[in-house]
Amino acid sequence: MQGRYSVPGQLQNFNTEKGFKDLDKTAALKQAGQRIWLNMLSGAAEEHPSCLCLFVLLSYADLKKFVYWSWFAFPAIKPPEPFKVARTATLVQEVGDTTAAEVASACDSWRQPSMRQEEQPAASSSAAPQLPFWLLTRDTSGTWQSLPLTAWARATEEGCDVWLCMADPSNNPNHPGWPLRNMLLMAAKRWQVTTLTVLCVRDQRGKLDSARSLCLSVVLPSIPSDWEPSGVVGWEANSTGKLAPCQVDLGPSMDPHRLAESAVTLNVSLMRWRAAPSLGIDRLQDLKVLLLGAGTLGCAVARVLLGWGVKHIDFVDNSQVAFSNPVRQSLYEFEDCLHGGRPKAEAAADKLRQIYPGAVSQGISLTIPMPGHPVAASQVDKPESSSSIAALGFDSFLVMRHGGAPSEATGSHEAAAKRRLGCYFCNDVVAPLDSTVDRTLEQQCTVARPGLASIAGATAVELMAATLQHPLGIDAPAAVAGEHVNHEELPLGPVPHMVRGQLSGFSQMCLSGQAFRQCTACSQTIVDQYKQHGWSFLWQALQDPKMLEDLTGLTQLHAETHARGMHYQGTEADTEKAAEDSKPAGTNAGSDDASIPDIDDDWTSL
Repeated sequence: MQGRYSVPGQLQNFNTEKGFKDLDKTAALKQAGQRIWLNMLSGAAEEHPSCLCLFVLLSYADLKKFVYWSWFAFPAIKPPEPFKVARTATLVQEVGDTTAAEVASACDSWRQPSMRQEEQPAASSSAAPQLPFWLLTRDTSGTWQSLPLTAWARATEEGCDVWLCMADPSNNPNHPGWPLRNMLLMAAKRWQVTTLTVLCVRDQRGKLDSARSLCLSVVLPSIPSDWEPSGVVGWEANSTGKLAPCQVDLGPSMDPHRLAESAVTLNVSLMRWRAAPSLGIDRLQDLKVLLLGAGTLGCAVARVLLGWGVKHIDFVDNSQVAFSNPVRQSLYEFEDCLHGGRPKAEAAADKLRQIYPGAVSQGISLTIPMPGHPVAASQVDKPESSSSIAALGFDSFLVMRHGGAPSEATGSHEAAAKRRLGCYFCNDVVAPLDSTVDRTLEQQCTVARPGLASIAGATAVELMAATLQHPLGIDAPAAVAGEHVNHEELPLGPVPHMVRGQLSGFSQMCLSGQAFRQCTACSQTIVDQYKQHGWSFLWQALQDPKMLEDLTGLTQLHAETHARGMHYQGTEADTEKAAEDSKPAGTNAGSDDASIPDIDDDWTSL
């Protein structure tokens, strides 16, 4: 492959604009020039002529503003005296058409891989780049031949006419390209010559163009044996002709939607680069989230999800935007309240797409039935509808993650089943009921301190992110205080089961709760019933929550508890009467040794 030349270089990328500007440019260029000089002295430049074309590239990228700085340097060592060009002509003018054709044939043959393999075994690969410098010799019979630079001594001893050839990158009709400077200095130092004929090879359609290639007669200075380079030049001028870096601002020319997408990805990537190298970004960005409710908590959660780079966010809600919503719910504006209010789910999805055009969001107006709520009734903000992720009080909140599915096996899996984390309803000993019937307005609506939803929403998303980064995912055990954390395995730390926060006193604590085997939401009995009967089971549960208590054994538990409570009360009364009868006259002390029956394990576990 002709026209392909390997050029070594040094790329130095800076993390800050200040570091880019403060670099000692003179020292950097001098250091590169010293490397070239040492390659000349050692003979490495004759073996590998590309060493003479060393370049330096300084760069800095402002990845947020999409502004890029770069500065090229092509070091050239200043000789003790300037090189002088005695004569300049094209190849045709110098040797005529016939000889020019012979020279072109010799040069083109040299640049074929098979020819270089015979003369230089190191260039055996057909994909090996071409050498930027080589020798062109003519023997006593007038035959032209191309040879590597290492053949200089042999060619001169044989009495051949020797030309120096350079693959010229310049298009200037009167001057050669920049790389020739270092090559001439090496010729003066290594070969101790004072004059040299140089052929600057310029191609046309992959072949040497004898009408454009320059033939130079150059006078070289004498290089003392103890001479050392005193100056190096080569910094590239910018578009204004000044020795300064080139600056390119790609922001105005880029698609703003792609800019936004890149910026969002960058924000998450910076966390991995700086603080959490093992953070799995794709697990979060490929996530698809369904938010049940587009109210105070739903809006807060959606905004934090965008910050993590989550693009697919859908909303389910059945209400309209009210005038009281925009000040607390960040995805709505005053215009959304007009004309009866826009559907919340639709308005929230539209706002997400306005905030981040790359978001894929859909709003679905849908009523979610709950046990104890008539299916056709309208729902506003109910604790049941938002409890799966977070729950709010006036100045307190609860954020929790649900444990994994109950095990279908028994025996060896019983221990694992006991360690399974519970859901929101595992703490209840009754089936879910309608929380809005016979309640006043302030009891039906979410009444909480304004900052509470943002704190709870952010905590919920961070808990989700930490769970996704855990190797066990939803089955991750609850975090234990004081346990050792392997940050490579857990880039976001251990995962708690529940986080309870209190704004009154500004306290927060992590708790855990095991799954209740008689839970009306996640117990094995309920899961099996749903798998067997599907929607018909749900329909019955919605119409009669008492059915859930019957299935899970809560009805029997209530009866036993009530019976034992009555037994306890009777035993207590009998004991007090016996103690009263046995008291000495004039005393009022009662006995503390009354026998109280033990409560069974089921009740104790509650």
